[in-house]
Amino acid sequence: MRQVAEVIKEPHTFVGNIETGHRRLDVVEFVWYCKMMGFNALEGLNIIQEYVNEVGLPN
Repeated sequence: MRQVAEVIKEPHTFVGNIETGHRRLDVVEFVWYCKMMGFNALEGLNIIQEYVNEVGLPN
């Protein structure tokens, strides 16, 4: 978690809150987070879409 925080230049608590679900990212933050981590945001969104298709949306 601290390594990720260093890469994205945010406090480790920011990353921890995202990882534990205490903080959600909006779409712009998600794209920025992916870019900073070297991931393709569209691939990430596809993974999320596949998950939602499998389990459905929360009530």
